Amino acid sequence: QQLSSVIENLDGVDSVQVDMLWMERLKKLLEISKKLVLAISLTLVIGGIIVIGNTIRLSIQGRREEIIVTKLVGGTDSYIRRPFLYSGLLLGFFGAFLSVFLLIIGIIWIDRSIAPLLELYQSNFKIQSIDFTTIIWIFCAGMFTGLLGAWLAVLQHLRSIEPK
Repeated sequence: QQLSSVIENLDGVDSVQVDMLWMERLKKLLEISKKLVLAISLTLVIGGIIVIGNTIRLSIQGRREEIIVTKLVGGTDSYIRRPFLYSGLLLGFFGAFLSVFLLIIGIIWIDRSIAPLLELYQSNFKIQSIDFTTIIWIFCAGMFTGLLGAWLAVLQHLRSIEPK
């Protein structure tokens, strides 16, 4: 409404017609899409934690005898836990790397598809790529997800392995 009053006061403008109902609909659609993106993101994070946790669990089961021997010679749980946490961290890092790579490829692909349409409308609109700060956040979130999944798996399965 402020924009319409500013435009109406310009020289050479007789009247301004603004469809506020359309703007409200667009605002509600944007709110719904933000919630949908958040729900999908949380689902993917939970899935990542489960996958990484399962991978670490399989690694623990594969190295069961080694863990028993390490405990017999005096290895602490934190000493045994450390390599698995590093594995989870690396899995999270490589998952984040793959995500960033696919995101950049997707942006380029969509931009190439939209460019001819924008030329027809003589628009200078350009799809922005992700900035460096966002990439860093994606890597941090991926590594945290990997570390969390590994921590939960190690916490759950390391206690069950005791030397006899």
